[in-house]
Amino acid sequence: MEAAMNNRRPFPWRKLTPAQIALLERLLSANGALEYGKLDYSELAAFEELRKLKLADMRIRGRSKLEAVATDQGRKARDNSYETDRIVVRVTDPQIELLRYLDDGFLYEDSVGRTGHDMPGHMRDVCRRMYLRGWVEWHGGWDGVRWARSTPAGREVLAAIDAFDDAICPLKLLD
Repeated sequence: MEAAMNNRRPFPWRKLTPAQIALLERLLSANGALEYGKLDYSELAAFEELRKLKLADMRIRGRSKLEAVATDQGRKARDNSYETDRIVVRVTDPQIELLRYLDDGFLYEDSVGRTGHDMPGHMRDVCRRMYLRGWVEWHGGWDGVRWARSTPAGREVLAAIDAFDDAICPLKLLD
């Protein structure tokens, strides 16, 4: 499996991330629009990704208020269980490396994850971005140390990548 990871193309993920789903649900439950200025940082990151996919957009309300709105395609995405034929995210090597690093082999409920202190420096920014997407979560330990672990959605991404690698590796050996 290591051979499949070296110099690979980013893995095309075609399902909305948990952060994108949460924001789209929030938009749709608020009659399709939220005040843009009241979105927090993680919602702004998800909004920009949804905007690129044309599932959300921005409009002016009144004279100067910006609103984040769900588009008709965003409504259709909810009806399709948030799966799309378009590539939502390209999962890169560092992101795959982080998901594998956090995978401790336990069930989600039993998983502890890894401490931020143990995490190599190059993975910290990747972990922050994966947290914004909803594929990694942080929790406090009994001694005050913060731990990172994969969410069920992050495990789903890793399982799809591993299945892809398992299918492709035998084909690469034939070359």
